[in-house]
Amino acid sequence: MEKQDIKQFTEVMMGLAENYPGAVLTSNGLKLRFAALKEFSIDQVAKAAMELVRTHKYNSMPTVGDIINVMDGVVRINTEQRAEIEAGKVLDHLHYFGSQVAPSFDDPITKHLMCHRWRYHSWASRVKEDDLKWWSRDFVRAYKAHSVAANAGFYLPANPVVRRVTHSIGEPSSVELY
Repeated sequence: MEKQDIKQFTEVMMGLAENYPGAVLTSNGLKLRFAALKEFSIDQVAKAAMELVRTHKYNSMPTVGDIINVMDGVVRINTEQRAEIEAGKVLDHLHYFGSQVAPSFDDPITKHLMCHRWRYHSWASRVKEDDLKWWSRDFVRAYKAHSVAANAGFYLPANPVVRRVTHSIGEPSSVELY
């Protein structure tokens, strides 16, 4: 959006706010919303507002994030939901192919867990059907922990160079010191 869109943007936000009883818009709040949505066109913002009015998904004034989600057309899922989906993919692969076919997972955390924590071929050949519900629970917990670690800047040790460098930490050195 450009500076000339401020008037129309204000009208769109005021119209949207009218659908949510108790919604209060301040000039500072409108400036902040405008700045946060600046990368989008006024038409995109107006269409998103119209969609929010039509669907009435929220009980209070939608946040900027809610407006962006409508513009993106993306359904956001949380980490636990993502972990459940990924566990389902692993179990689907196990049920369809058993331990004979190597899986190809797109999600980096799933790939890491099924290569390092549970080595797929040995795990798939030994796991019992009764144990899968417990495995799913453990997978979700591990997935969530790795997700938090990745978001905090810790990286998965999937890089072979990193593993080679860190593998010998704590081992006696073969280099003689003076």
